Amino acid sequence: MYVVLKGSKTVLLMVLILTAAAPVFGQGESSGKKITRYMCVTFDELPAAKSFDDVDREAVTYLILQTLKKHDVPAVGFVVGNQIEDSFDILGEWLNNGHALGNMTYSNQDLHELGIEQFILDIQAGEDALRTMLEGFGQKKKYFRYPYLHYGDGAEAKKHVKLYLDENDYITVHATIVIEDYLYNLTLEKMGKVPDSAEFEVLLNEYVNHVLDEIERMEMISQTVLDRPCRHILRLKANRLNAVYLDEMLTAIEDMGYVFISLDEALKDDLYDTLEAYFGARGVSYLEMIQFSDPDHIPAE
Repeated sequence: MYVVLKGSKTVLLMVLILTAAAPVFGQGESSGKKITRYMCVTFDELPAAKSFDDVDREAVTYLILQTLKKHDVPAVGFVVGNQIEDSFDILGEWLNNGHALGNMTYSNQDLHELGIEQFILDIQAGEDALRTMLEGFGQKKKYFRYPYLHYGDGAEAKKHVKLYLDENDYITVHATIVIEDYLYNLTLEKMGKVPDSAEFEVLLNEYVNHVLDEIERMEMISQTVLDRPCRHILRLKANRLNAVYLDEMLTAIEDMGYVFISLDEALKDDLYDTLEAYFGARGVSYLEMIQFSDPDHIPAE
């Protein structure tokens, strides 16, 4: 396990060798042969999610990319445009490592609060900020993720923003597994730069089991909505929590029988072409958006 220490100019890493028993994570299958299932991994708020504490973007990026490489995971990171200017080298590392980048607007503001016209302008500004980098690395596909997974709190907002994205050749990247990692990350920050090893391990177990529980919950909803498993898209934030716990998390997910796939492979699932009419105030997984859709507002195919 790793603890990120922030130095004045360099990234300091300390390896914690824990002598206690290895964590026991929940199992995806209680008995019998495991079923192979598929998952794409995505990260929000690149170069690194803002927090109450100082965020060492280089350290977060280094640990995430090293772990993705170790597990041979192709990922997509969604970039907040106003954070690009002083982070070109950091974002370039994502592209250098074979991952893709997408637009998460320029300011990461909430559609439900910003309004349709301002939100579309924010998408445009985010694209302008990211364009030169993507062109330089030869990425032609344009991916988009809604901040807070808020797609519009009414039919008008949802329709207009979707129309803009479609007309500008954006691929909207939904998420079927939404990890609420904010409070866990806050707990880690409260432990300081060099956490007590016992507290660090307790949080590790709690967080990874939270992720596995959410995966299992979404598998049940997938059966309800689709009557089958789906190709999942996991949403994580690019924060310190996911940097230091990602290795154990991915190992636990692999132990459940999952194979990590690219976003393009995941999007071959018909699930992501399913129309929905969810207008709730809370950002939820795409499976839940379909499940809780207002049938009177689902667009005609």
